[in-house]
Amino acid sequence: MFAVCLFQAFLLSAQEKANPAEYSYSKTMKSQFVLQDDFSKFSNYWLLGIEENSWAESIEGGHLVFESLTNKPKEDLIPVIIDQNRSFEIETSIRFVEGQMDKGYGLQWGKAANPMKQYDFLLTGAGHFTIDKYTGEFKDYVPFTISPKVNRYTFNKLTIRKVADKYYFFLNENLVHTMPFEPFFGNLVGFQVAENSTIRVDHIDIAYLDKKEDAKSKVLIMDYKFDINTDKVSIGKPVTLTLNVRNVGDKDASALKINYKIPANIEVVEFKPVTSLKKGEEQLISLQFFANKSYADSIIPVKFEIAGADITNVNDMDLSVAIDQPVKIELDKAIAQTYSDFRGGNDPLKGLNVAQAMKSVEVGEYYGLIIGIDEYSGEWPALRNAVNDAKGVAELLTSKYTFTSLKAMYNKEATRDNILAEFERLMSTAKANDNVFIYYSGHGEYIENMDKGFWVPVDATGKSVSKYISNEDIRAFLSGIPSKHTLLVTDACFSGDIFRGKTMTIPYENSTKYYSKMYSLSSRKALTSGGVEPVMDKGKENHSVFAYYFLQALSTNSEKYIDAGQVFDNLKIPVVNNSMQTPAYSPIRNAGDEGGQFIFIAK
Repeated sequence: MFAVCLFQAFLLSAQEKANPAEYSYSKTMKSQFVLQDDFSKFSNYWLLGIEENSWAESIEGGHLVFESLTNKPKEDLIPVIIDQNRSFEIETSIRFVEGQMDKGYGLQWGKAANPMKQYDFLLTGAGHFTIDKYTGEFKDYVPFTISPKVNRYTFNKLTIRKVADKYYFFLNENLVHTMPFEPFFGNLVGFQVAENSTIRVDHIDIAYLDKKEDAKSKVLIMDYKFDINTDKVSIGKPVTLTLNVRNVGDKDASALKINYKIPANIEVVEFKPVTSLKKGEEQLISLQFFANKSYADSIIPVKFEIAGADITNVNDMDLSVAIDQPVKIELDKAIAQTYSDFRGGNDPLKGLNVAQAMKSVEVGEYYGLIIGIDEYSGEWPALRNAVNDAKGVAELLTSKYTFTSLKAMYNKEATRDNILAEFERLMSTAKANDNVFIYYSGHGEYIENMDKGFWVPVDATGKSVSKYISNEDIRAFLSGIPSKHTLLVTDACFSGDIFRGKTMTIPYENSTKYYSKMYSLSSRKALTSGGVEPVMDKGKENHSVFAYYFLQALSTNSEKYIDAGQVFDNLKIPVVNNSMQTPAYSPIRNAGDEGGQFIFIAK
C-alpha cells in the first residue's frame, strides 16, 4: 500500500513539474480532439475547387493543396468551436511549394468575419516567421524574423498551445514565442496562401489539454436567410433576416440577451429575439429593416450580440446585404461546417433543409444524352462493346436514378450531324438549375501535330478531320449549355485531351459537408477512360474495363446521393489495375466550372 501511495505521489509531482514551454508537454495531455484532418479525404468544409484567375484548392495525395492565382493572398477557414477557458493546442504542418518567397503563408485562428479580425502565425519561403493580430491594422507580436528554424524546402510544423492564461508558440517543435492569452475574435481557423503562390498542408489537429470542465451553453447560429419582396435590395424596401439558433451545449441558456447592431439610417420595422434556449432547443430570430433615403453606403452590415451563453458563433459569418443587388442565396461555408459538426444525421442535404425549412434546394431537371458506336466502316474498325456499354449506362440511369429525359443514339443514329443537333437541343432545353449528363463510347482520335483530340462519329469512314467532332467543339457546346451542372463521361481513345489547360482533380467523398453545397457552385467536368493514350475495347462481362467499373460504382451505390467525384474514386484503382488505362476526372477548361459537382440522385 505504501508503495502505491508513493508511486501516486511521484506521478502527481511529475505532472506538477510538467512545463508547457517544452514541446513534449502535450504528448500525453490531449484529452479530446475538436478537429482532426489529415486530408486523406474530404472530411471538413474546405472550399475545394477552382475560381478562374483567383484561387484553386484540392485534396491530393493526403495533402490540402492551396494556390493563389492572382496578386492577392487567399485564405480558407472553417469554424471550430473551442472553449477558450480550457487549455488547448492547435497544430498543423505546411510546406511552401512555389511562388513569392517574401510573402506570408501559414495559419490563421480566432478569426471573425464580421468585422474582419484575426490572429496569424505565418512563414515565408525565404525563411521568415511572424506572429501577429489584425484588428483593422496589424500588430506584431513577433515581426517577420529570419530564422534557421524555418524549413525552406519541406514541411514546417506550427504549434499554438494555450495553457491556463498563457500562449506558447512552437516552430518545428522549437519554442519561438510566449505571451499572455488573448480571447478570440471569432471561431474561424484555417490557412493563408501568399499571392501567386502554392502551399501544401499535411494535417491540422486541435485538441484540449485538460479534463472537461463544467457544462456550458453553446448558442450557435445554425442557418440564416434573407428575404425581400422584390428582385433586389432597394432603398425604402424591407429586408427580413431570419436566424435559426440552437443551443448545442450541455447546459440551458436561461437568460439570453440577443441584440442587433446596424448602421445609422437603417430603420428597424420588427425584431423578434429569443430569451432562453434549453439544451438541444432550436428557435428562430427575425429582424426586419430597411434603408432610408439618407443611407449612402452600398452595403448594409448586420451584426448580432448574444449575451447569456458561454459560447457563440455570431462573429463567424458576414451578415450583410448590398443595395441594388439580390440577396445572398448561396450556402454560407461556415454555416455548413457548423451544421455538420453539431447536427449530423444521414441526410446529405440537411445543411440546406433545417428544421424550420429556412432554406431549400431547387433541384432542376436531369437530361441525359447517351452515344454508343460499334458499327464503324471504312478505315475505322468495328468495336465490340461500345453499344453494350452505352445501353448499360442508359438502362441503369433510367431504372435507378432520377432523369427527366434521356436520349440514346446507337450506331447509325450517331452521325456527326445528329450528335451536334443533340448538343444544340440541350443548349435550348436545359435551364439554369438543370443537370446534363453526356456519355460517349466509341472511337477517338488524337492528331499530334494539331495537338487536338476528336470523337469519331459513325459516318466518319476516313481519316479526314472534317468528319470528326473536335474536343474544342465539344468544349464550346458544353460551355453554351446553360445548366447548373454538366458531366461528360467519355470512353474513347485520347479523350483526355478535353482537359488541356489548367485543371484540378477534386476527389470528394460521400460527405454531408459537400452535399450541402451541391448547388452553390456550377460544374463543368469530364470523366474519361484515359488521357492522351489508347484505351481498351475488350474488358469484363461484355463491357470495356472502364464501363464495367463505371456501372459498378453506380449500381452498387446504396446512398440517396452520389457525386461524380465519388464515382471516379470508386473506379480509378480497379481500372488502372485491370487495364493499361489511366482514368481522369477534372474540370473542363474554359467551360464555366466553379468547383461544384454533378450529383446522381437515386429514385
